[in-house]
Amino acid sequence: MNKTHIIFLILLISTSSIHTVYAAQLDATIAKDSQEFVPSFQFMRVVTINHDGDSELYRLMGNNVKISFDIDKTNAPSLISQINSDLKEKSFAKITDISGTYSAIVSVQEKSIGIEYKITLNPTIQNHYVGDSDTLDSQWRGFAIKEKIPVNTIYGEYDINSPSSALAVSSMNVLDYLSGSDALAILETPLIDANGISEFPLSKWESMFDPTAKMSETVNFGFSGNVITNYSMGICTVYLGLCEDKRVYQEFSIDGEKYSIRLMESQDDATIIIEGYVNESQIGKVEIFTIQDSAPIIVKESDMQVITMYGMAGIGVGAAAVFFVISDRKIKRTSSVQTGIDPIHLESVPISSSAGGYQTNRGTSQLKQ
Repeated sequence: MNKTHIIFLILLISTSSIHTVYAAQLDATIAKDSQEFVPSFQFMRVVTINHDGDSELYRLMGNNVKISFDIDKTNAPSLISQINSDLKEKSFAKITDISGTYSAIVSVQEKSIGIEYKITLNPTIQNHYVGDSDTLDSQWRGFAIKEKIPVNTIYGEYDINSPSSALAVSSMNVLDYLSGSDALAILETPLIDANGISEFPLSKWESMFDPTAKMSETVNFGFSGNVITNYSMGICTVYLGLCEDKRVYQEFSIDGEKYSIRLMESQDDATIIIEGYVNESQIGKVEIFTIQDSAPIIVKESDMQVITMYGMAGIGVGAAAVFFVISDRKIKRTSSVQTGIDPIHLESVPISSSAGGYQTNRGTSQLKQ
């Protein structure tokens, strides 16, 4: 019985989300009849170059370096137009302003060089409703930029879309040394890429109605006192699949010295909170959210969470029933079937037959001689 409970609890725990670091992470909140909203996009990556500890790369590398600065439309004038250029191919929405931050940490170890990137972009989005406030465009949720994104910084003009920019600031000699090698392709893979979020169909996202917004305190967050709908992707469960990191690995050599480079990102993650009862639909090839005042009837083939939970509970109850049936049979068998020494091998012996005693009708048994 205890083992059954333990297995059941493990299965339940396994269905919870497991989050670490994401390649692209989106968080957005959209109030009813809003004229604009400001989502947050985060782009994260880790690049590691390994060497044997006594290499030319290690000798060229300097000390640990942290690069950080703010981003807005004054020091990154082309960023808004670059994102809008990608969105116009699939979305009605338009970006009118932007802010954000950039950081890159270069860590020099005895046998490796690690670079951790984190970019946060907060675009102001308008034209997100299609026709009326009951139809909300969703294709703004993902975009990618393949070109250079120049930002005016204290380090000079800095391309935030290229991982190699961090090495150009920390050690230009290292970047020159790696040029022409297979490592450069990884160091030039663009960082701004959230297409995985828009390409993952809304019908496969997890959605849930939440009455929290009806509380008066939520007015401070822009809600008008209606139900909100929470859409989430990137949830890792036993029925949707476990989280899988994105990895790129490449071995290379320069002047006979062997190296390896690894790029690592976790899978994309997103949460979109919309005021009202929301369901997903399509206009042509454009995915949209439809908003209603009353709860719609939603049936998703992929929405197996409740079924899975009740199925697990049923398995637990069934296992418990089997356990009790087996235990009951063991008890009955124990009480009705003689076990131990066969009575034909025993003989009775009177009690207290010794001198000074007295005999009674009670007796005991012993093995026959």
